Amino acid sequence: MSVGGNPLVTSTVAGSTAGWGKVGTIEVNVMTESVRHSLSLLLNAYGYNLYDQKNRARADDLLVREKTAGALAEAANALGALRIAYRRRFIPPPTREQPEPPPEHLARLQEIAELQQRLADLETRIRSASAPTQDAVWERFRREQTLLNQLLLADYNLIEPAGELRDQILALTPTAWNDETATALVNAIGQIEVTFRQRAALLQLPGR
Repeated sequence: MSVGGNPLVTSTVAGSTAGWGKVGTIEVNVMTESVRHSLSLLLNAYGYNLYDQKNRARADDLLVREKTAGALAEAANALGALRIAYRRRFIPPPTREQPEPPPEHLARLQEIAELQQRLADLETRIRSASAPTQDAVWERFRREQTLLNQLLLADYNLIEPAGELRDQILALTPTAWNDETATALVNAIGQIEVTFRQRAALLQLPGR
């Protein structure tokens, strides 16, 4: 398989794509340890190096980010479905006795909506993340190939937590939503955001 005419690491690493899921869908499966090991060997030029072409490293980085972004998009959609189910379960039609919805359940709905939007925003940022431009500036201050490999590893580190977060949200039901659940999701999203900011820091030129 290729992106932009360039072979992808999924078609060459260890002769297998196990653990990556189906390319072209938003389903994200966590990489197996064997693939992790093979990727590490390639990036360290152990035996042979498939990353001697910069455009190939860019294509592989794009693939990795698509996996993470796909998991986050699925998680955001799951929260949207949960919000609808929660409304049906806990927000009854207004009556003479109770013309207003229960405020505690309205607060829960708002909480779910805010987390859904936060995930959607994070998915967009990861999917459209920058890569170093091909110019003399990068080559002067930092080796572009080394930086591309660092970005690829940083983006790879987002796949597993994004997949775990998606699975956690997919397992939720309206009756299971509480303060503890919301806090756990907030912390998980925050950790992914921290990791992504660390990735963005790699693109800062020295002295800036």
